[in-house]
Amino acid sequence: MPELLSIGELAARSGVAATALRYYDELGLVEPLARASGRRRYDEAAVLQVSTVVFLREIGFSLAEIRTVVAGADQRTWRDVIDRKLDELADLQHRIEVARTALEHGRRCPSGDPVRCPRFQAIIEARRRGLSLEESHASVH
Repeated sequence: MPELLSIGELAARSGVAATALRYYDELGLVEPLARASGRRRYDEAAVLQVSTVVFLREIGFSLAEIRTVVAGADQRTWRDVIDRKLDELADLQHRIEVARTALEHGRRCPSGDPVRCPRFQAIIEARRRGLSLEESHASVH
């Protein structure tokens, strides 16, 4: 029988703090194979499981979304999670493009002070009236 890893060993091998591993255990993301004297013991597969969680976090998945995926979701559920994440990323990318355009204008604004910039003030006023960021931005362009 292969030797099991302690939580400290798993932390060292995965680069994830032991406190995070305990939290992942609470969420059911990475569960110990056994407990010895109340201490968590992990098999070698846990290193890959933790690495998978880390990877999914790095590409924008929440722990709740990861739990859905690692809980043995079927292929349809996995596709739905991916599709929602792709929609989220598209929305975020659009918002970043709007923000970048606004900041680039702020950098070269003839008023010298973006907060007093008539274009910025028009966007802010449109937001105050209830328009979305995109609608507010489009209203001054």
